[in-house]
Amino acid sequence: MTSRERTLAVLNGKIADRTPNFNILMGFSARYGGRTYRDYASDYRVLCDCDLKCAEDFGIDLLCAISDPMREAEGFGANVTMPEDDVPYSPIPLVDDIYNVKNIIKTYDPHNGKRTEDRLKAVEYFKKNGKDYTVGGWVEGAFAECCDLRGINDFLADVACEEEEAIHEFLSIVNEQAVRFAVEQVKAGADIIGIGDAATSLISPDMYRSFAFPYQKAIVDAVHAAGGKTKLHICGNTTNVLPHMIETGTDIVDLDWMVDLKRAKEIIGGRNTIISGNYDPVAVLLQGTPETVREKVLECKSIVKTNYISSGGCEVPRDTPHENLRAVYETLRTGG
Repeated sequence: MTSRERTLAVLNGKIADRTPNFNILMGFSARYGGRTYRDYASDYRVLCDCDLKCAEDFGIDLLCAISDPMREAEGFGANVTMPEDDVPYSPIPLVDDIYNVKNIIKTYDPHNGKRTEDRLKAVEYFKKNGKDYTVGGWVEGAFAECCDLRGINDFLADVACEEEEAIHEFLSIVNEQAVRFAVEQVKAGADIIGIGDAATSLISPDMYRSFAFPYQKAIVDAVHAAGGKTKLHICGNTTNVLPHMIETGTDIVDLDWMVDLKRAKEIIGGRNTIISGNYDPVAVLLQGTPETVREKVLECKSIVKTNYISSGGCEVPRDTPHENLRAVYETLRTGG
């Protein structure tokens, strides 16, 4: 099977020749390709060429146009700093008043945003030059995007203390943009849209239900209507909100290493939701040995068994030894 055939088989509930490998490569990919992170995050051709090389050399089955969480933020008007060899960030939050959001941010055509257009071009490039692979796009979930635009500490304080109507107004505007961007990536050729909503692991299940769930579900529904699949990625321990994550209807849930896979499997029950994860990116991939990697890759797979995709709990660290990442592929190729 090609990587694309393998992934689509799992997504459609069929048997694949082996478990797909969805490890997320960003900093690792840039360094392996001999490029600065600024180049990787700024030029789709650099990102795509680095990722294609990694996919070939390390047996990665998903080409995903992801580099950082600030693409949509820049389109909204945020001032984004692009370090030479680190992740882009916004030093001064764009939104300084939760009650003045409508006057500060407006939705926009993703083709007219410099960095959102660059991601669309990455998806198109992958579709043209990586025909044997599944292609992934990416959007920020509404809660995470509000954190990007407001500053995470201030937005979490807003959620705890300010009027819900103002919070939902902010979330609604950014989610309208996320839906638009996600659908455009599907049109450009993305098979799967990743939804990154990292900060939602920091709020209670009740808050999640109110401030995260409806917006995540709206993205999932829009991507499905456009003909794509979704992968909901939330960093941290999401055990308490996992039932809500599943209820969004997402095809894949990314689970970080803090989540107990046995418990996650119990929560999913008989649903068709696919688990992706969740060996520790640092303790296993970065600091472990090829034998440690093999043990953890097989352990995760043996717990979930079916409807499963192999990956670390989050991004592969930049300085991960090459032999450790190769051990993931070799383990899946020979034993998974």
